[in-house]
Amino acid sequence: MYEGSTLQFDGNSWIKFQRTCEISNNFTYEFWVKAEEEQILDEERNTGTDGLSGRKFLVGPDFHPVGAAGCGISVGTNGISVFEHCVNHLPARLVFAHDFSEWQHVAIVCDNKRLRLYINGIGVKGERLSTNVERIFPSLCLGGHMYGTFKGQVREFRLWSAVRSVEEIRAYMYSKLEGEEDGLYFYRDPSRSIAVIGGIKRTYAASVVMPSYNRCPLNYFSLLSLERQQFPLQQLEVIFLDDGSTDPTPVVYYSVYPDYTFIYVQQLKSRGRSRIRNIGTSIAVGHTLLFVDAEMICGPDFIMNHVGYHQSGENKVVSGAMRSRLLYTMTGPGYSDGQKAAISSLYSGHPIAEPIVERLMQGDETPVQLLPFEMMFDPEHLKRWSNQNGFFENILQTYGSRFKLFHYAWVNLITNNVSMTKRFYDELGGFEENFEGFGWEDWELGYRAARKGAIFIHDDSLVNYHQEHPVSSNNHIDARWNFIKICEKYPQEMEIKLFVLTMVPDFATLPGLNDYLSDYNNIRAIYKNRFKSLHHYLNQTLDLMISSLRSNNSVALPLARPASWYEEEKAVNEDITAVKEMGVFPKLVELYERVSKYYY
Repeated sequence: MYEGSTLQFDGNSWIKFQRTCEISNNFTYEFWVKAEEEQILDEERNTGTDGLSGRKFLVGPDFHPVGAAGCGISVGTNGISVFEHCVNHLPARLVFAHDFSEWQHVAIVCDNKRLRLYINGIGVKGERLSTNVERIFPSLCLGGHMYGTFKGQVREFRLWSAVRSVEEIRAYMYSKLEGEEDGLYFYRDPSRSIAVIGGIKRTYAASVVMPSYNRCPLNYFSLLSLERQQFPLQQLEVIFLDDGSTDPTPVVYYSVYPDYTFIYVQQLKSRGRSRIRNIGTSIAVGHTLLFVDAEMICGPDFIMNHVGYHQSGENKVVSGAMRSRLLYTMTGPGYSDGQKAAISSLYSGHPIAEPIVERLMQGDETPVQLLPFEMMFDPEHLKRWSNQNGFFENILQTYGSRFKLFHYAWVNLITNNVSMTKRFYDELGGFEENFEGFGWEDWELGYRAARKGAIFIHDDSLVNYHQEHPVSSNNHIDARWNFIKICEKYPQEMEIKLFVLTMVPDFATLPGLNDYLSDYNNIRAIYKNRFKSLHHYLNQTLDLMISSLRSNNSVALPLARPASWYEEEKAVNEDITAVKEMGVFPKLVELYERVSKYYY
């Protein structure tokens, strides 16, 4: 969405940078704009509701009660309109026809409630009719509004808490700002980590990126947990991204009033896991980027401990996700029988949750909050009434929290709980947007981070709590298709190919894959010009398994041997016999024997 100080809007999104502005009646908007769609140009009025539909709001007008109004700006290729918004009131106060299909500089000055428009440093129009409201407030909802969205680009957007003169407009229109200019009320340039909010230049230690799709009210609970951090909240910004939700998620914006900076990104259509996170990171200006999923409850020292790892210049990827804990905060429809059994077992004997769970088990699927907030955010209660996710326990027990001798340390990059510096994330290029649905977008980024020499760290003090919810039956299908995509991106990498062995009935574990890869890499490093037939055989077999996965949505066994096998069989047998006689690569022999049994 952001590229430097340029914002790109496609007509399906907007960003609420600030709930309301404290300044009124005297202010100045300045920006460069290039529009891609025409808009309706209304007759200028000081009453009426002409702006209710068909407008291209670059600045969505905030709603105010009677006596006050929020200022909004609609821009199309054919002109610009300035609106004001309050109860039953959304007229166009100033309208000017102009070609905005190419970059134009715009300044809108509100001088004691009277509007003036400047284009490219030249005054072109003043308002014809006076406003009927006592106070006009600027708005900081960029890109759209429920009454219409903007399509195009805007750059160097700035809001001043003062009436700017034509000389000042001309002096600054070609300049980037440093954030310390007198009267500057709002400005953001993520490429330079500059953010001015409410007239104050902010330095953020951390930016939390939290995407959400149909996770209300779990996302609300997660945001509340961030309010309870033992961390200076003025150094924290939370970028919440509603990825086209169809549930009541938009209400969440009006339900939280945190002390941290809260930026709400509204998407009218779902972008998917990778794209939505990239949008969030493009907005972020914090030194540390922290990805947290919308259903994760964070303990009080969660942010502080993450930020502490990123004070040196090292490229670290830090997480507590491998020992995340599982709990339930809501009853409701859609839970599987297994999940219902887990809820019942977890909350057996709980003073508040148990009777609510009993009603669920009897068939009452009415959504009910299971835990009062004093329990939901109490660290001791959370530990007592949650279960550990044991999926990664074998990895941590075997290789430790720094993943010594573990080739797959990059699976520690799990997006429900992971941090790195913004600089390193930008160096990696963000998430691969070719993935669709569930799975692999985080591990693929982790793989690229590993290739860049990242240090992967697990820390138990960073464990957070996953609020369990009904799970889509398509998740495992999505994950397999995304695995195929990563194989296509890295077709020669044995490290990736070996993952197909986790998708067969006698599946291999990640420590098992690590052992195979260690022997494979070692023998190739020591005997550079030997065992080529064996290497080819192993790669070819794994490629056939991946091809079968692509064609059948699963690895269909047994495999048919390729026609070339009968010419290669002797050389392969000679290679594996020699390797067995060495007696120092037992896991490579095991890999050979494992994949060989998959053939007819």
